[in-house]
Amino acid sequence: MRIGIVTFWQSGDNYGQQLQCWALQRYLKGIGHEPFLIRYLYKEPLWRKCLKLMAKTVLVYPLLRWWRHREVRRMEAVNRVKNKERFEEFKKSHIYQTQRIYGSLKELRKDPPTADLYITGSDQVWHPVLLRRKDDRAYWLDFGSDRIRRIAYAASFGSDQCPLRLQAELTARLSRFDILSVREESGVAICQAVGKEAVHVLDPTLLLAKEEYLSLSRDIPPSPSPYIFIYSINISSNEEICWPELRGFTEREGLSLVVTPASGYLPGRELFQGVEYRYATIPEWLSLIRHSGLVVTTSFHGVAFCILFHKPFVYFPLSGTHAKGNSRVLNMLSKLSLSDNVWKAPGDFERIYHLPIDWDKIEESLAPLRERSVTFLREALK
Repeated sequence: MRIGIVTFWQSGDNYGQQLQCWALQRYLKGIGHEPFLIRYLYKEPLWRKCLKLMAKTVLVYPLLRWWRHREVRRMEAVNRVKNKERFEEFKKSHIYQTQRIYGSLKELRKDPPTADLYITGSDQVWHPVLLRRKDDRAYWLDFGSDRIRRIAYAASFGSDQCPLRLQAELTARLSRFDILSVREESGVAICQAVGKEAVHVLDPTLLLAKEEYLSLSRDIPPSPSPYIFIYSINISSNEEICWPELRGFTEREGLSLVVTPASGYLPGRELFQGVEYRYATIPEWLSLIRHSGLVVTTSFHGVAFCILFHKPFVYFPLSGTHAKGNSRVLNMLSKLSLSDNVWKAPGDFERIYHLPIDWDKIEESLAPLRERSVTFLREALK
């Protein structure tokens, strides 16, 4: 079957976003289908862009001390441009996609991509913010012929609940689907609250064995010296991963520090001093995790690839307004008996670094979750 997929794809430095897109296509191709990415990218009105820029300038940037270290910020911008070019190369080489970019729901409805089946997911394609915008009904597949089958695979709300005022709208949008699956158990509850049944499945990156990712990164040489890898995303201060303590720990262990910043809720920034920054390609990023002595991250996909590569890691839950995104990671770690890898108190770097992990047991726990997800997807495609 020819399968059109709607998901997030536009980032120039979010590694998990690109790899979940690649992984779903890789799996579908492996079972004989022809998947392709529908490049939908909402074109925000100019007046709204201007308002956001003004709000950031007045409210956000001062809190982040944006006016300081102008040279550092200039280099960050240069590196982001280089990264975006590398990401574009990866997409062109590894992700099948529509030639055109659809800028609105109207464009999608006027000339929908030809497909036998549409899929939405993974990633936070059903975030409550997107429920408020008419054009973002594209993520609920509100285009194309009614005869085309529609399924959701590992769609995420990025939140533990849907606001009551948006539940009627959510019910209407979900009515287009033939079958639903979500990435978090909280998503199952959200769907049930509006009268829809959904299955809890794994993120697409976890459908594949590590050998699939080694095919992307096997030509990347490992670093000659042992290091800790920080995948820095969704934080505005190095204190959010207990930087002074981490710095002291690396000095005691004789490890260097390699950092790759990325953008999520917040733009990626160079928040750490005395480290080596790597604005890696996607294969290089995979290699950095694979060959590290320890990974420190706030990222769901950072943790997911540590599990795939059997690497020790420290997960730092997000705080403040972004804390609602922690459940997807904590839920997964609980199912795999890896909750001890969550940072909880001072001294946890030493504790977790020396923590024995029975990876065979982890694989045994992961296997039925993967089988359930694969079974759902195969049955949904029939």
